Amino acid sequence: MTVELISFTENGGRLAAALAAGLERSGHRAACTRKGERAEEWTAAAFRRATGAAVAPLNALQALAGSVPFGLLFPARETRIRVITHARRGLVHGQDFLCAPGSALPSPVDEPAMWEIPAACGGERPDIMLGSGVARNLPQLEGLFGDSAPLFLPALTHPTAQALLDLTLALPDGAWGHKDLDPLYLRPCDAVDNLASIAAKRGQAPEEAYAQLDKLLGPSAEEVVRGSR
Repeated sequence: MTVELISFTENGGRLAAALAAGLERSGHRAACTRKGERAEEWTAAAFRRATGAAVAPLNALQALAGSVPFGLLFPARETRIRVITHARRGLVHGQDFLCAPGSALPSPVDEPAMWEIPAACGGERPDIMLGSGVARNLPQLEGLFGDSAPLFLPALTHPTAQALLDLTLALPDGAWGHKDLDPLYLRPCDAVDNLASIAAKRGQAPEEAYAQLDKLLGPSAEEVVRGSR
């Protein structure tokens, strides 16, 4: 049997590679391809459907915040952690978290958002900033904050296994279910944004391409597509 594992993100690439290695050890052939995002959701859906296991979503930004040893860095006071992850050039996904002394998990301050880099430096000053958005934009962030810069942790771009475990164990019973998980999108995908130019290169009218996409993805996609133009 040959299985093709398709991965979209850097994390998905590692996941697909690990699954491919496991399949090959069991005597099957596997090809690993990186093409975009949602590989993690597909993998979770496949295991759920195959095993009947319950699944629950985790906030990746919260998992990153929980990977910081905030109790060692700021043991006597509440710590504000800002996590920003790379979205595209000049844009990041971001969210703030508060960590109380003695707490094992960071608490979200607000909902995840999409920020331009200057906006990621706004609001109440964080004590710590981390994530791939910091790693990719560190000089600009340092310049925008100036002398009041927080502690930057550009090397911390992936959550630790312990943080993922702590978040999972803290989930309420109601968070678990037997339905495929729906990812949270903070912006339309690049292909939707560029659909008109992609269609033109193929000799297709943009309106026809949007109509085909709406038909494939259903009514909910129409709002996303129309809002992106």
